[in-house]
Amino acid sequence: MATGGTSALLSQISDDFLECQVCLESYRRPKVLSCLHTFCQECLEQLHKRQGDAQHLECPTCRTKTELPGSGVGTLKDNFFVESLADAVKLHKTVKETEGESSRVVCGLCESGQLAKSYCVDCRKFMCEGCIMVHGRIASLKSHQLVTMDEVRSGEGLRAKPRTQPCKLHADEVLKFYCETCKEAVCRDCIMVEHKDHSYTHLVKAAGGVKEELAAILEEADKSLTELKGKQQEIVSKKSVLKDTVKQVEDSINKAAEQARKRLLDQVNAEQKELLQQVQKIEKKTEKDFYTVEDTVETAIVGLVSTTDFGRNVIAHGTDLEIISVKKEVQSRLQSLLQVSPDEMGVPEGEPWVRFVASGAKTDDLALIGEVPEDFRAKFTTLGTTGRLGPTDLGQHNSRQDQDGVVTPQDGIHRTDFRATFTTLGTTGRLGPTDLGQHYSGQDHEGLVTLQNGIQHFTVKYTGIYEIEAAGAAAGWGKYIPKSTRGRGALMRGTFQLNKGEVLKILVGQEGVQDVRGRGVGGGGGTFVTREDNTPIIIAGGGGGGSGLSERKATSDGSNETSGNPSSGGKAGGKDGAGAVQGGSGNLGGGGGGLLTDGGAYEGGRAFVNGGVGGRGSLINADGGFGGGGGGFGGMFFRGGGGGGGGGYSGGGRGDDEHNQCGGGGGSFNMGGEPSGESGANDGSGYVVMTLAG
Repeated sequence: MATGGTSALLSQISDDFLECQVCLESYRRPKVLSCLHTFCQECLEQLHKRQGDAQHLECPTCRTKTELPGSGVGTLKDNFFVESLADAVKLHKTVKETEGESSRVVCGLCESGQLAKSYCVDCRKFMCEGCIMVHGRIASLKSHQLVTMDEVRSGEGLRAKPRTQPCKLHADEVLKFYCETCKEAVCRDCIMVEHKDHSYTHLVKAAGGVKEELAAILEEADKSLTELKGKQQEIVSKKSVLKDTVKQVEDSINKAAEQARKRLLDQVNAEQKELLQQVQKIEKKTEKDFYTVEDTVETAIVGLVSTTDFGRNVIAHGTDLEIISVKKEVQSRLQSLLQVSPDEMGVPEGEPWVRFVASGAKTDDLALIGEVPEDFRAKFTTLGTTGRLGPTDLGQHNSRQDQDGVVTPQDGIHRTDFRATFTTLGTTGRLGPTDLGQHYSGQDHEGLVTLQNGIQHFTVKYTGIYEIEAAGAAAGWGKYIPKSTRGRGALMRGTFQLNKGEVLKILVGQEGVQDVRGRGVGGGGGTFVTREDNTPIIIAGGGGGGSGLSERKATSDGSNETSGNPSSGGKAGGKDGAGAVQGGSGNLGGGGGGLLTDGGAYEGGRAFVNGGVGGRGSLINADGGFGGGGGGFGGMFFRGGGGGGGGGYSGGGRGDDEHNQCGGGGGSFNMGGEPSGESGANDGSGYVVMTLAG
């Protein structure tokens, strides 16, 4: 049973286990790091040179840092076990490949072509019976270990290892001693030179103690492993409970949402009815005023027509006596009628008398549809100023009037201009800005913006209609992903009614990070403008990141639709404000984050409501941009892994683990008046431009 187990073990050892995971070739002088990962010495030296840290070396697999001795990578410990295992596997496969075939394993010492009967572990040669006898007569070879061919075929040859190893410093000497001072195997010459005056013992004796120490700590590791597996099972169980709980909560949310929809619909219908009644009331009141003026005008017309007709008839047909006798009455009547001037019969003021202002708010304390103001009348004065120079201060002249809070004096001229541009504040990467600095100094929104966790909170200065333009950020780029091939952000525009004192939350999307070594990059962040309660106003999706792109793909652009774009390989983007989570096998990139939920996987971008942080690159530097950009897998060489999806209203799909593929661009949202949008229109950082239009 033991023999079959050893043979099966050797057969199951893959080439990957015996290959360096940097160069993907058989180990050349394998060196082991403190994390126990093994790589070729040459590969580690090249990696150390690129990292630029003289004291440490970061493992390319797990990122654990190993402290380097003064002389560098060459002094790291050799992995004798991997070398020995590679020889054993090669030996086992060589013998197994000859079984049942016409070819056979022959003696490697002589040219007789005789069938091999044994294998010398120390000489690493197959031997026939004649050579075995000669080998045994040589005094210097008597200590060598011989194993039978059956033992080699069964895998037992793995257990037979050379009793000694040659010294790396003194080729003619073997490692027979153990330096207790330096904790390493040494030869006789090492004791006399490099390890002079150190404490040492025989390697065999030291190995016995080391085995006992390792056995003790391995026993502790087994106990810890048992406990961890128990904890793992507990986590699996609780995850199942979590899933059930989430399902129940989601059902409750869906039910509450349906009830809210009905409640909101009832509220909208009621408000619509009230607004229409208000319009009809204004119409009736104004129409009544028109009727009153119209009656006055008609009465004056009738009086003038009848009096002038009478006067003309008297002049034309009356006698002198008749003319003289009615002259006083006609004159008096006409003078009375002419006292009422047409200019004094003005129509009701307030044209167009009734108007409607649409609203985008979705809270109970603000109108869902909009409002019908009773009237609007603004009177602009000199503000109490006299002389040749214009006013310099509003004072309280416009207080409690319709133009209150909308007018500012500049050079003596009344102005209502307002334009504000919101930027990334010079910040790059997956985390948002932490300091406003002087970026908005001297601009219309100076003093109106505060920062909270990278999100800019803007207090509206004037009530009015604003044009808002929002652009999502482009994806990352690098040596193998030029900017000309990366996904670009969407551009969205619309008009919105904003009220003085209202607070808007603005997250300006940042580009995916530049990957200076790998082939995969992260997605760009989406740009979000919401009300203080996270109700979206306008959102522009970010571009999706690629992996070794040689050409630009349309699916990687931020979309002007609400759903996130799929990856070029078909991994779906998010919908209805959700992040992209659809996965699959391989080293996929992270999904783009949406308004409400995170993107999938470790590298996924965070939702706006969860802070909007970009996803981490799994390896190297392939982070997604602030605004929910998904992180790229970021592998080295040709194994680049997938790119990250773009952040947005709905996240872009996760990039596929294939060369020349990309993640999907994020979706967008626009509830403004006169809405417009363009996919993939912004090749840079995101931004928001807000202009007072009226």
